[in-house]
Amino acid sequence: MAAGMAIELGLTPDSRWDIDTPGLVSAAAGAGFSAVGMTGPRADADGAALLAASGLRCHEILALVVSPDEESTLGQAQRLAEAAAAVRARWVLTTFLAPLNAVTAPLIRRCATVFGGAGARMAVEFSPLGAVPSIPDALAVVEAAGSSQAGILIDTWHFFNGNSTWEQLERVPLDQIAYIQFTDALPPISANMMKETMHRRAMPGEGTLDLRRFTGTLLDRGWTGLVSVEVLSAGLRDRPVRQFAELAYEATVRYWR
Repeated sequence: MAAGMAIELGLTPDSRWDIDTPGLVSAAAGAGFSAVGMTGPRADADGAALLAASGLRCHEILALVVSPDEESTLGQAQRLAEAAAAVRARWVLTTFLAPLNAVTAPLIRRCATVFGGAGARMAVEFSPLGAVPSIPDALAVVEAAGSSQAGILIDTWHFFNGNSTWEQLERVPLDQIAYIQFTDALPPISANMMKETMHRRAMPGEGTLDLRRFTGTLLDRGWTGLVSVEVLSAGLRDRPVRQFAELAYEATVRYWR
């Protein structure tokens, strides 16, 4: 955390990076981040030792996908809970192929309870490309999971490209925000929004999103917490991860001072 900041900065890795766990941890620490996200396979005893040696923590485990297949979803949740316990991660990022309804609500609560047993909580990520598309939808999932076991994850790309509104951001309960994923976006070149979100994000300040208004909305309300940079970019993937992390930190920190 930079001096004078009430905001902690973390790094959400791109799953397409060709880098081992020691390299990822070293790159995040060297850039100035105090936290780094991990996929389940990285989150083991060796990963925990690397984090401790670098003075980092793992803030998020990536990622549970809630689907209509109850057995598969619960099995995945258990594996991710074990990973969270290994590195003492506070959150398990969760996305949704199935909407909240009478069938999925008990499943969501069971998954959140599994995470709770590992000392973690469910980070409910809304996305216009998924079955939980907006802030109100995500808050409903948090309620279904149990507010003590879940929080809402707000990704700036998803906020700006979906149906969420500024009024909703101004009213979201601050104590129900798990953390922020922070990115900019290039002007779209197609209607393929999956391609846009997975390959055409941009460093903060180098795209079209009104990130100043976004950060100001939260900071003016007194929000403090963790901001995790997630820039998924085909154009930046060839850069060394250490260089990418340094650029991401410098591009982000000025928004949250």
